[in-house]
Amino acid sequence: MSDEQKSHARPAPLLRTIHVGVGNRGQWPLRFAVPAAGFQPVALVDTHPSVLAQAGRDHPGIPAFAELEAALAAVEADAAIICSPTQFHTTQGKMCLAAGLHILVEKGLAPTLDAARETVAAAAAAGRALCVAQNYRYQSMERTVARLINDPSHPCYIGEPFLIEYTQHRQRPHPRTLNYPFASVWDMSCHHFDNLLSWLGGGFATITAKTFGPPWSRYQHPNNTSLQLAHRSGCMVHYLHTHDAAINEIRIRIQGRLGAAVLDDTSVRTCRRGDLQLQQEPLVSVTPEEHLGEAGVLADFYRHAVRDEPVGISGSENLNAMALCDATCRSSVSGKTVSIAAFDCGEKAMPASIPTK
Repeated sequence: MSDEQKSHARPAPLLRTIHVGVGNRGQWPLRFAVPAAGFQPVALVDTHPSVLAQAGRDHPGIPAFAELEAALAAVEADAAIICSPTQFHTTQGKMCLAAGLHILVEKGLAPTLDAARETVAAAAAAGRALCVAQNYRYQSMERTVARLINDPSHPCYIGEPFLIEYTQHRQRPHPRTLNYPFASVWDMSCHHFDNLLSWLGGGFATITAKTFGPPWSRYQHPNNTSLQLAHRSGCMVHYLHTHDAAINEIRIRIQGRLGAAVLDDTSVRTCRRGDLQLQQEPLVSVTPEEHLGEAGVLADFYRHAVRDEPVGISGSENLNAMALCDATCRSSVSGKTVSIAAFDCGEKAMPASIPTK
């Protein structure tokens, strides 16, 4: 066997993981973070006794702890996957980084842009990997769009976009945890902003935003968002997201140099640009890209932590999405267009809106 064959034959190192927050969204990492993917769970952490007990029953043999400090002191670990509420991400992330662990944090990275910057700086100082579980970019539809506008070899390539209309309506009448100012921006628009960044790259120049809500809404704060984003490439994005809708739907329209893409929920179709006035070429269905989902998130986190490879969900990359969330809030409060470039150069960030206690 050659040295190259021996190298490929070696098993990949396992990342021993502490799972912080094991209810609700904390359940997916325990399904996917398995040895075949390069992970070995070694501790469960949750402050809710019933949630922790259920996770222990579902995953027997993994030590369970009510406090993160106790888990860090008791087990040998290489990484932490933090799925606690967003307001705890900064404190818990820094604690894990100080213990020498790589961290994967559920979205949002932090409750404010300033706190996100602190976490990214702490990871850089510790020399550890930091990733954010922005799983939408790994879904089939989003991966298909990425190829349609960025891969000239794709048979349905539509060329560089100059206009994106991005709408998601959600029938979500009960506020539950979305009970703070701009909750839907930090909770849901962060996904959509990350999609736009994965499609267009960084370089958004300005944003003009408005949050609104009907008087009969159960939400204490406006929970619907309309905005315009100007990308430095010249592409304009018209974005609308609602939680007070009566029907769930996703509609995305992308106008490109060579044609257009039409997305409705899970359907993706394209047409070529015609030469006749007020006529369009026939729409054709596009073969969707493979759906990677949360498994794709973990695969990139592993690459970033073990091989030090750059990935789109790194903490430093996610600051771009956090900046768009913050700028959306700023523009909505001021009623003015916000310059993203000026903001990135040091304009004062929004104060905390996500509850920190």
